[in-house]
Amino acid sequence: MTERDNPALTSLLARLRWQLAEPVDFTRTDPETTVAKVRLLSAAAVYFNVLVVTEFGGRPGPVRQEGLVEQVVAAAFQTFQGADPHPPPFDKAAMLLRGITQGHPFTDANKRTGFLVAIYSLDRVGFVLRPNLSPTEIISFCRRVSAGEVRDLQTIAAALKAWTESETAETL
Repeated sequence: MTERDNPALTSLLARLRWQLAEPVDFTRTDPETTVAKVRLLSAAAVYFNVLVVTEFGGRPGPVRQEGLVEQVVAAAFQTFQGADPHPPPFDKAAMLLRGITQGHPFTDANKRTGFLVAIYSLDRVGFVLRPNLSPTEIISFCRRVSAGEVRDLQTIAAALKAWTESETAETL
């Protein structure tokens, strides 16, 4: 992820939002919907990765290991004895960002892909990117997450929260 990535970011997210308008209710937590969310986000991650490598450059290539994308995405939706350890949407998005960025399931563009998947998941529950974000701040943060300097989910969730706003607040 470099600073030159920013000019088309908003436009790219708008295209992705339209293209991936899969009818999955992200507010539901039943097992069937959870499977649908994992499948959709895994497919979106692969799509986003191809798209960012094509749009912004990088090494195209296959997923590094079969099932790795699904494993990273599914981690955000795992439960323990029926309880969801990460119920808030920003916690789930933080899991997605950290999992893809640090797990490196793709040959290249893992930071960009992790960021887009996290933002896309938040978009699905009504949070959109704030206008005029600092690409330098986002890039620096994603690099720190990738390097393992930032691992705490609450820190990652707070950054995502700072970069987004409620879609309904925008229309009021």
